[in-house]
Amino acid sequence: MSTTWRTEQLRRLNQTMKAIEILAEYPDLTVIYQGKAWGYRDLLELSVRIFRLARQEGFDVHAFELWFAKDAELFAHYGLEWRVG
Repeated sequence: MSTTWRTEQLRRLNQTMKAIEILAEYPDLTVIYQGKAWGYRDLLELSVRIFRLARQEGFDVHAFELWFAKDAELFAHYGLEWRVG
């Protein structure tokens, strides 16, 4: 994948994350954005995708790593692989 493609993906994913970030405070809600119903699991999946792309682009992802380690049980509860290393 090219750097330009990853950077554009990061920009789009960040826009989506901002649009559905209320789910972090209210995980039982469903948010409609871009014609899709987004739930809390989607928010978590999106964070993993952002982490992976950001790491590939050389961004500091330490805060993500701390969050993933702290909330390992939460990710497992939603069936998500939190060990993204």
